[in-house]
Amino acid sequence: MARKFCMCPTWWVRDKDGLSRFSAGKDAGQNIAALKCVLAISTAVDFHTRKAKLSLSDLETLTGLSRPMVIRGLAKLQGFGIVAVGKDSRVHEYELTVLKNDDHWGKVPYDRILKQLRTLPNRGAIPLTALKLYLLLIAYRPNSSETVLIGYDLIEKYLACQRSQIRPALDILYTHTLISVALEGEERRRRHNAYQVLGL
Repeated sequence: MARKFCMCPTWWVRDKDGLSRFSAGKDAGQNIAALKCVLAISTAVDFHTRKAKLSLSDLETLTGLSRPMVIRGLAKLQGFGIVAVGKDSRVHEYELTVLKNDDHWGKVPYDRILKQLRTLPNRGAIPLTALKLYLLLIAYRPNSSETVLIGYDLIEKYLACQRSQIRPALDILYTHTLISVALEGEERRRRHNAYQVLGL
């Protein structure tokens, strides 16, 4: 049977530093590379061991990044303790780490990420915000619902981004068919966006 989703531990999205550690500015490119790499690794992870065997060439293909940027992105993930890397062979083994008191994980749409991850832009604050927002939606989507209800105020807080970056970041995710957005609520003043992670 075709694989519909893959797993990604989300403790590092939900902890006190969260996605704010992936800031824009001079490190935006490296942070984009890190977030792309963690999504790419998740597509190859064994459900039970949380480990994946991938070459650097595999990661280049999956992410659309250059080899130097893949290496820089992996270094960032290792530095934050999000990924552990075993280097016993040419094909490295990557483990997505979990915490003893937090083994929660989010569903990442397998086919959709394989198709679209490499096409996402690799430079700039807006693409970085888009990747952070995508991982936020994955981390906070309830198992009992297809949608995530979250306002701009909370997005701005969790992502530590400028409010003006949220709409264009959503546009990137929307045009790459990674999410859909709908308005919910009958009264206009109480309406809110409902975000659906597509491909699940």
